[in-house]
Amino acid sequence: MVLLPVCLIVGYLFSRAADQFVSEMSFSIRSEEFVNPLDALAGLGQLSTGTTSDADIVHEFIGSQKIVRTIDARVNLRKIYSSAEGDPVFTIAPDVSTEGLVAHWRRMVQVSYDKGSGLIHVASFAFDPASAETINKAILSESQLLVDKLSLLAREDATKYAKADLDDARTRLKTARQNLSRFRAEAQIIDPSINVQSQSGVSAALQQQLAEALIDLDLLEGSISNVNDPRVEQAVRRIKAIENRLEGERQNLSSGVDRGMVNIVGDYEALIVEREFAEQAFLAAAAAYDSAKAEAKRRTKYLAVHIEPTIADTSLYPRKPLVIAVSTAFLILIWAVSIMVAYSVRDRR
Repeated sequence: MVLLPVCLIVGYLFSRAADQFVSEMSFSIRSEEFVNPLDALAGLGQLSTGTTSDADIVHEFIGSQKIVRTIDARVNLRKIYSSAEGDPVFTIAPDVSTEGLVAHWRRMVQVSYDKGSGLIHVASFAFDPASAETINKAILSESQLLVDKLSLLAREDATKYAKADLDDARTRLKTARQNLSRFRAEAQIIDPSINVQSQSGVSAALQQQLAEALIDLDLLEGSISNVNDPRVEQAVRRIKAIENRLEGERQNLSSGVDRGMVNIVGDYEALIVEREFAEQAFLAAAAAYDSAKAEAKRRTKYLAVHIEPTIADTSLYPRKPLVIAVSTAFLILIWAVSIMVAYSVRDRR
């Protein structure tokens, strides 16, 4: 149960098992941002930061069927993984199915991901150093293409939403201006505030004339003894005319022919406020759209390769002593459990 399987394993490892070479590399995903110099005072001076979500995507992508199909079409993985003849354990058949190739890929390509630092470490195994390095370079290239695609989608979404906001703001500003033009056409007034100021000036002048007329009447009544003096009657008529005109001006402000000037001014000011708000929203949306386009051109995500794909000088795999030790320990454990079960069954009998 132990010695025979161990001898078979040792014989296989040293006689038929193909030597494997490993190529290692390590990279992370960075997002380069050119920050506004005015924002540097706010502590935003870092030029590059890690993007954890993109690293998660790339980590999953390296073990996916998509990358296996793409790299197989580029470097012929089936040929690489079946090049070692006489080793049915660590190799595959040249006509293996895609699912079998993906399963073997996950054995031959080991990916580790540190979420704290965002580092992705890849170790690719092959039966010659050049093939292992070629696989790692292909993984690096496909990962960069994926990151570029994700970055392009993000930039397109940001620009699309900013353009939609700009179109909404433009429509709102157009509507506000049309409402203001329609109001001016209906009221036949360009700026009601000017009319109000003019009428206020007329009212103030009439008030002054009324005060002067009252003073003149007081002086006239104090200087004559005849109550029926024509000058008194004329002064009274003048005061009455000024009061009527002043009342007419007040009526124009409050009622008017169609509607009062006060209501007209209120509607006009509401339309002006709406137009000004629409103009500010349009300017903000235009600035956001320009900023989105500028950010789309300036900001790029890229793979920061900390360790370039290495090329091995000697074969380190399979680790024969480790395989033998683990196999021996596992077989001894099975043997011990079997002995214990056998003695337990015998004791019960």
